[in-house]
Amino acid sequence: MSRRGRRSGAGARSAVNARSAANARSAASARAAAPGDDRGHVIGFVVRLGAGWAIATVVLALVPQIEGSMVAGTVASVAAAIRLAGMRPEIAGNMIHVGATGLRIIPECTPMMPFLMFAIALAAHPGDPRWKLIGIAAGAVLLWAFNVLRTLALMATLARWPNAFRFVHVYLWQTVTLLAVAGLFLAWLRFAPRVPRAPAPRTDAPAA
Repeated sequence: MSRRGRRSGAGARSAVNARSAANARSAASARAAAPGDDRGHVIGFVVRLGAGWAIATVVLALVPQIEGSMVAGTVASVAAAIRLAGMRPEIAGNMIHVGATGLRIIPECTPMMPFLMFAIALAAHPGDPRWKLIGIAAGAVLLWAFNVLRTLALMATLARWPNAFRFVHVYLWQTVTLLAVAGLFLAWLRFAPRVPRAPAPRTDAPAA
């Protein structure tokens, strides 16, 4: 091999090595930047979630008719479910009576707050808007059905074990409700289409 050929081969190997080193440095920089990017996404999600919850709270305070509509809808749904079970409930305003057992439905007894928590979390998370709307619609139906079952269970508890009613109402079902909302959100995340991330900026250009 001539001296010129050896110099050309050495130059080619040097260029390849330089490109490999540059690519390795770029990949290392991308990996180093990934935790910071993840922290930024988490912080942004938490900020949007808090802002959405604050806005929803203000709207509910300014428009109390929303709570009234949710209470009326919950009473009607629970009464319909009781009739499907073959019993005859008596309705007096926001009170539901079945025999000697009576339960008063207040705004906290409706699925309004769990649904708002779920819907705001979906809106705050990056994702396809159509998939968000699908998740919000499905969550509204599932949380409404869950709340009807919860209310029926509370009425049964009040009728059979009245001494346990406070514990079941305040502690058990509130915990189960939070787990249900979290489970729905995680299920939505599990099946949500992946959002492509922008590639990390390259600090080193490959050698020519």
